[in-house]
Amino acid sequence: MRRFSGYLFPLLAALVFFAGCGYGFAPSPYRLNVPAEGISLYIPVAENRSRYASLGPELTRSVVELLSGTPGVRLVSEGADATLKLSIVSVVLGSASWELVPSSSSEVPEASASRTASVNVEAVFTRKNPRDGLPKSKRQVFSSSRTFVVSNIQGQVEMQEAQALSRVVDDITRKIAMIMFTEF
Repeated sequence: MRRFSGYLFPLLAALVFFAGCGYGFAPSPYRLNVPAEGISLYIPVAENRSRYASLGPELTRSVVELLSGTPGVRLVSEGADATLKLSIVSVVLGSASWELVPSSSSEVPEASASRTASVNVEAVFTRKNPRDGLPKSKRQVFSSSRTFVVSNIQGQVEMQEAQALSRVVDDITRKIAMIMFTEF
């Protein structure tokens, strides 16, 4: 009995932790409100109202990749039960903000600049109401921003902007999956 009690406390602690924290072992990190019979979903390429042409396809690809692994969701190109339309409403790259930082090589401080990339996306999820067959829509605007350090090498600035925008798109994708489908 003495050996068994040494394992009992860690086992109970783990059981309480996993039972009370809301963590589950599911194939998708998001618990979507999908009907038991499943749902077919059409996601057209995101409308892009910004000057960054690659963001529309990048946002669409990111959302499709996330939702393609969700049980009960079938992505289709026609005849869908539901549609998720995305529009990139705005992309703002703020002006540089400068600050002096200690130099590692001399006593004279160096100037460092950072910028913020912000993106706003409107998402409209529409599906037929199972009770009356009429379309039901949910519209929401998602925002995200990321601050990045500006390099003083021109080629790296564009790369840093692109990386910051890519991370913002990933953040918005997760927000869309968590919010658009959980309450609908």
